[in-house]
Amino acid sequence: MIRSRVAVLAALLLVLAGPAAIAQGPAKSSAPNPARNPAPNPECPRWREAFTGMPIRMVSVQAGSRRIALRVKAADTGERQAGGFQCATPEEIKRHLILFDFGREIVTQFHMQNVPAALDIAFVKEDGRIFAILKMDPSPTELYGPLGPFRYAVEAHAGFFASQGIRQGEARLVLPPAR
Repeated sequence: MIRSRVAVLAALLLVLAGPAAIAQGPAKSSAPNPARNPAPNPECPRWREAFTGMPIRMVSVQAGSRRIALRVKAADTGERQAGGFQCATPEEIKRHLILFDFGREIVTQFHMQNVPAALDIAFVKEDGRIFAILKMDPSPTELYGPLGPFRYAVEAHAGFFASQGIRQGEARLVLPPAR
């Protein structure tokens, strides 16, 4: 008996609320849907400023008998080094290379968090010798680094070094003399 009264009451409420609920359409969640619209990274303005503020330098790579001129963005401060290509667009990654100069040989690793496209990274000894080139895929957790210390690193879009004939162990980064 109680069940039938509850059922009648529920049916009555559904009939009364039905047209309003249908007019409103499905309920909309205010929570962001990461599959459709990921929440914007609050750090992106910081990394965008670091990226756009990098000065442009000219360097070259000696690959066999060829000398290849490269226009690079210089990650010349800790902030710019930390930012790298984070929050850059895929188009910016295709157009630019980034040179990291750590001032001395160090051992560290690079990450691909907030980087929307795969990169190649060349690791360079103090004397300019390119001793390792790795491909880095976008990942919030993966770390990339060579086996051994390096002073310089050059990041470029995936496939760049191979397309230029630049191979680890056979090429040398040449920097202009310091002014």
